[in-house]
Amino acid sequence: MENEIELKIMLETQNIAPITQWLAMQTILDESETALGNTYFDTPEQYFAQNQMGFRVRSKNYRYEMTLKTKGEIVGGLHIRPEYNLPLENEVPDFKRLVSHFNLQIEKAEQISANLQPTFSTDFLRHQWLIQFNQSQIEVVLDQGEVKNLFGSEKICELEFELKTGSLTDIFQLIEQMPKLNGMWLSSLSKAQRGYIVGKPERFKQEILQAVKKEKNYTLEQQLADYLRLYQDEEIYQIFVREFYRVNQYKIEELQKYLKSKIYLCKNIEILNSTIGRCL
Repeated sequence: MENEIELKIMLETQNIAPITQWLAMQTILDESETALGNTYFDTPEQYFAQNQMGFRVRSKNYRYEMTLKTKGEIVGGLHIRPEYNLPLENEVPDFKRLVSHFNLQIEKAEQISANLQPTFSTDFLRHQWLIQFNQSQIEVVLDQGEVKNLFGSEKICELEFELKTGSLTDIFQLIEQMPKLNGMWLSSLSKAQRGYIVGKPERFKQEILQAVKKEKNYTLEQQLADYLRLYQDEEIYQIFVREFYRVNQYKIEELQKYLKSKIYLCKNIEILNSTIGRCL
């Protein structure tokens, strides 16, 4: 088991070239490119979705691994989550063995294991850089591909900064040097969350309306922003304006553009950097 600490930035495809050029100028310890296939499983009652978990089987160079990501803390684009990994002989998951191996306290693990079914997939090409920065080693990955379920599909184009060794503050110092461009934004959405909501805008909207009742301040703003970047919804738009702008500073189309702007990206990196001490 390990704690995965990563910062996720979504980006539009025109920004891939300037970002990869910038990465090429860093102190690179290792660089690779791999095709990854991922099938996420859940029960018919969606046990993992209801408990803010993700359970997948990943194929990489004809080798298989199952992974359970449990509920952690997600603040803006910063994801801190416990992660459990075990190799598999084939693509068939063995959730019961994973629970037993790590002595996880999950009720009805055998029943969950017996009722698993494939729910969605994320297939992508991963370009990976291991960078030495100050006293830290930071893995930067660029994922390009597709998340797909029975109801639809969406492109994957995201940049992740994961701390391997060292200090989390070094991730922010590295990102300070990164080009900030329109069409880049921090996101609270994991690939697993996207897999559940693709093609289901009403489900996503209900999750956001639940978050309005439970969350506040920066965490709520980022969840609302994640929704509004995808959908023009008057109800969510009015909530966002009421909670964070007080007046209709932007029309909904202008707000969607602003939420993907370099101005908003820089603002949120600054806010997140100031709060990292409370995230650990």
